[in-house]
Amino acid sequence: MNKRLAAFFGSLVLAVSPAFTPAFAQPAAAPAAAPAAVDPAVNKAVREMLGHLQVREQLAARFQMGANQLPQIVLRANAERINANTKLTLDQKKAEMAIVANDVKKQVQGAQQALADPKLLDDAIDVIVPIYAAKFTLAELNEFNAFQRRPLAVKMRGMQAQLGQDTNAAVQRLMAERVGKLLPKKPGATAK
Repeated sequence: MNKRLAAFFGSLVLAVSPAFTPAFAQPAAAPAAAPAAVDPAVNKAVREMLGHLQVREQLAARFQMGANQLPQIVLRANAERINANTKLTLDQKKAEMAIVANDVKKQVQGAQQALADPKLLDDAIDVIVPIYAAKFTLAELNEFNAFQRRPLAVKMRGMQAQLGQDTNAAVQRLMAERVGKLLPKKPGATAK
């Protein structure tokens, strides 16, 4: 596999993965054995739970964000790879980057189409279901889903976006106030 293609696929994984952190960068544990078949009742309950948690919508948003960021990520990954190559002269590095810049749109276009494919979301849910099924009993899933159908839970989900915005604004005001108290006062300024 050529180096540009390898960098591209690595970028694709980063683009759609959860926030890339040093912990995420650590080598993954050995993959677990394939999960046992999920009981149909548990499968149904997990899928209902995932619906209440809006997992599909969150995955779709993550895939869309990854698709939007992919050109920059691919360029950055290739630039790092090219600049790290001590065998290339500065002119060779510039030429290599020009090739990458020309190819990135073609490379990214297919990946963006793949990320927009609704089948990817279906497949993602299919691989998530056994994870939840292994962690929760049918009784727990039914209890969770029963709560999520209650008017209070429906109201909470409906208010989630606004509550998030209001909470962020309140915390930003608090932080600005606290940081403002730590900043040195300008000479001649009066305290409030």
